[in-house]
Amino acid sequence: MPAPTDLFSRGRILVTGATGLFGRELVDRLLALGADLRTVSILPPPPDFPSGKVEHLAGDLADRSFAREAMKNVSGLFHLAGRRGSVGIQRKQGATMLGENLTICLNTLDAARRAGVERIVYTSTVTVYPPMSVYRENLAWSANPHPADEFVSWAKRIAEKFIEAQEVQYGVKNVAIVRPVNTFGPHDDFAPETALVVPALIGRALAGEKPFTVWGDGSAVRDFLFVADAVEGMLLAYQKGIGQGAINLGSGRGYSIKELVTAVLAATGRAGDQVAWDTSKPSGEPRKVADITRAREILGFAPKVDLVDAIRRTVDWYRANSARPQRH
Repeated sequence: MPAPTDLFSRGRILVTGATGLFGRELVDRLLALGADLRTVSILPPPPDFPSGKVEHLAGDLADRSFAREAMKNVSGLFHLAGRRGSVGIQRKQGATMLGENLTICLNTLDAARRAGVERIVYTSTVTVYPPMSVYRENLAWSANPHPADEFVSWAKRIAEKFIEAQEVQYGVKNVAIVRPVNTFGPHDDFAPETALVVPALIGRALAGEKPFTVWGDGSAVRDFLFVADAVEGMLLAYQKGIGQGAINLGSGRGYSIKELVTAVLAATGRAGDQVAWDTSKPSGEPRKVADITRAREILGFAPKVDLVDAIRRTVDWYRANSARPQRH
């Protein structure tokens, strides 16, 4: 296998969803590795995007012709693009979440095959799993996904099945599938109406919400991963995960909601504040954590940033890049 710098600097690599949470971190990492990059996003890139160092295309991969145009003369692909949002958004916009996510994935993967792309990392999600305490890769199809995020989950599931179908019909086995847990960090979405759990808590804390109210009793355990660690897993998958089946990317341990809230309040200068645990609201399932045995064994993946440091880095970035915290 070529050395990592040779692998990433050989041919042109396309990153879809390049201005999002994963994409922005990945673009910087790939540029540091000497990659020749083409990037795609549906919206114009932000001011800090390295536009002068990449070929950037603005367009919607739900358009098949755009997907095929984006794939021309590409030898590697990191497919990150998709519609995302909070659980509430996912329920209210179910048709968009299912239909457009599926269309984006199928268009992109089909265009990549037609263009002869050699290596692909497809970013799925752990929400493809049915409710269970420990996510293991071979259990994804053992039951239906959780109803809360079923529309995105089914789109991601079918895209994974489409990869399998391409392998069967065309004899190609050139895709690594990664399933990250709840990932956060710089360049995350902090908008109150769409933010996921970690940026939402950070935004509320910086907005001075008092009392700081959290559903449940804080005992539920969830899996969180810093974006730099998730991207490291993707880079390793590009090198070592091709044709190996789906691979979870997670913390390897999980964190209680109480640990998460404590870290957020400490990082935002509110360590002494009391938390109002609303036990009239559900805590959710007691434990949901990804088994990362395959990631360790196949990729050599080992998360480096613990929750406290990850929250601190995210808060520091948000403070430096936001005119003022937004309220809910």
